Amino acid sequence: MSDRSPIEPPRPGAYPPGQGGPSSSGDGGRGLWPIFLVLGALAAAIALVAGAIVFTSGDPGKEQVPLGGPTTSPGTAPATAPTAADPQAATKAEVIAAYKAAWDEYLAVGRDSKATADDDRLRAHRVGTSLAAVQLTLVKMKSANQIFDGEVKLLNPKVTELTPSTASIIDCVEDATGTVDATTGARVEPATRVVQRATVTMKKIGDVWKQSNFTSVDASCAGS
Repeated sequence: MSDRSPIEPPRPGAYPPGQGGPSSSGDGGRGLWPIFLVLGALAAAIALVAGAIVFTSGDPGKEQVPLGGPTTSPGTAPATAPTAADPQAATKAEVIAAYKAAWDEYLAVGRDSKATADDDRLRAHRVGTSLAAVQLTLVKMKSANQIFDGEVKLLNPKVTELTPSTASIIDCVEDATGTVDATTGARVEPATRVVQRATVTMKKIGDVWKQSNFTSVDASCAGS
């Protein structure tokens, strides 16, 4: 609707239906996966055969040696290169948790008929334009005696940029919220499913990560 804030969650009718839907794979890859399976199995079989081939020097008394060189002794596992851990993994997890909490509390306030747009649960997780946008949405909704109904799913949030005080997230957000009358429970707006690609900015205020901006666009979520 035209009075809906462009910053999350996109309300039903705000965007053309069918745009921005998630896709797990493109049509271009259809039919290739079985071939990869077959080729992979063949490659593995060939490697096993090559490793089993041995040669002799012509002297039957000499030990046979695999073509690839001496094997490890029984019970000794071959050495493998260690996988480098992401030094920012813990901080990224904190950012994602804060991002999810911002959504959870927004929906909780929106479903609470007694809550107002100044609810402390919003300020605990949002600042700047993000806070202002959800407060505006809630003011309009509450003044019409409406509350949220339905749910929002955060399909695949990823931290793409991270500094000591800011972070950027991309996500695919599935919004299936609507509104009902807070008194009678009668449906006002249907819970129409809309999927959008989202870009989020998080800021660290003191020791707490908070959402400072949220934008969504009509774009495919494939690969997000």
